[in-house]
Amino acid sequence: MRIKGIFVRNQPMNRQKAIQLLIDRLHARYYLEIGVFDGRCFMEIRAPYKVAVDPDMKITFRYKLHAIRKRVENLRNQYKHLTSDAYFASLQSSSPGRLFDVIFIDGLHTYSQTFIDIIHALQFLNPKGAIVLHDINPDTEALALPASSRSAAMQAVGKSGGWCGDSWKAFHHLIACNRSLNQLDLFTLNCDFGLGVIFPKEEFNRNDWKGFSPESHYENLPYEVLDRNRADVIKLVEPDFINQYLNSKQLKSV
Repeated sequence: MRIKGIFVRNQPMNRQKAIQLLIDRLHARYYLEIGVFDGRCFMEIRAPYKVAVDPDMKITFRYKLHAIRKRVENLRNQYKHLTSDAYFASLQSSSPGRLFDVIFIDGLHTYSQTFIDIIHALQFLNPKGAIVLHDINPDTEALALPASSRSAAMQAVGKSGGWCGDSWKAFHHLIACNRSLNQLDLFTLNCDFGLGVIFPKEEFNRNDWKGFSPESHYENLPYEVLDRNRADVIKLVEPDFINQYLNSKQLKSV
């Protein structure tokens, strides 16, 4: 990972640790994960109530049993084999008052869908909670290749390995939207390919965010925009900043 031209290696923070830190510090009860795949993150997160959403979920029955033996609260887990759009639509119709304390977005790694997921997540976020996004600080142009899936990206670049997509544009767009509303605290942790963190401020009003949607201006941004100034484009900070933020805000339990 890179910040101000310097690569930072061997950082202890990663997505699971950041999510668990937020859950523990906020005493969160309801956790939602968008984009679960094989459940390596979801199943290890400790929270009283967890919901997994992924149309192509690969969590095995054996893994579910292992997780239950490890922590009995995993018996309460809910597994939704749906797209994020379908899941949020179902909440809107059946459980409009449902709120999650911590939401992790790691779904379809495109600008458009990631931005839509963020706006939807804000509608179902506890105002004292937090949202975490994965893969928004790709450190090479190949990692940031816009594509509809990892396999499509790998086919395009002709190799296997990691891939982030262009989700960074969604976080950049959100930062721009927040300049006028000033209802969110936003920053990206410089670890694990970039962990975007979103905290509502006291002024947060979810209704003010309903009108935002993807825009072609952000869709067409070149990778060079990110690479020139990560501290400004995605508010890149060192991993320990999350502890500093939590300590300074003295956040109350959700």
